[in-house]
Amino acid sequence: MPIDPSTEPATATSRRTFLARTAVGGALVTAGAAATPLSGFLTGASAQEGGDELLTDGAFASFATPLELSAVQAYSQALSGDLLDADWVVWARQFQRNHQSVADLLATLVAEGEPAPRADVDLSSRAAEAISAAGDQDAILAALAVVEETLTATHLSALPVLREQATAGTVARVLAVEGQQAALLTVASGASIASVTPAQASTDGALSPGDAGAAAEATTTTAAN
Repeated sequence: MPIDPSTEPATATSRRTFLARTAVGGALVTAGAAATPLSGFLTGASAQEGGDELLTDGAFASFATPLELSAVQAYSQALSGDLLDADWVVWARQFQRNHQSVADLLATLVAEGEPAPRADVDLSSRAAEAISAAGDQDAILAALAVVEETLTATHLSALPVLREQATAGTVARVLAVEGQQAALLTVASGASIASVTPAQASTDGALSPGDAGAAAEATTTTAAN
């Protein structure tokens, strides 16, 4: 996923640039604990008819950007210790940059006048607790995999309820990349390849706007790793 080396939000990025700058990636993965997916808030008829209840770009960006920022924070915490080996320091930094890139681009879709997105408190807290409790590299990678799986399932859940088809296509490419990252982290933490190759992708574990916590960290807060 091509990104700007800077961690500053790409406020000048146009919507067209957002729709063009994400990379096509690999397989989707099954996420963890059950939660209500975004599509559960809509009737089948409204989703199929493309009614007013479908998510606008601004509404989705306001919900999803904080989740991507939480992932950035999770990688910052993982990289702040000394449990990752040299190879995984490189990969963790790359995965972190990928999330920052998506967050920067999503932030350009937030409606004018809306508050600047900040990291989601609940997701950040859960990730921080798991990483803090990790006693070795495998445990850290497993905690990061949960973050990736949550984002993948959430983006997958959003696809049927996004109003703009072009945005849905971009979100599909984002979740594919994050699915790859989840799979790599899961296998590297000691899980089997079979556990990350389900017959079909799942929205289990997807977050909904009602699950999102209040903002705690600014959009530009990332570690300089």
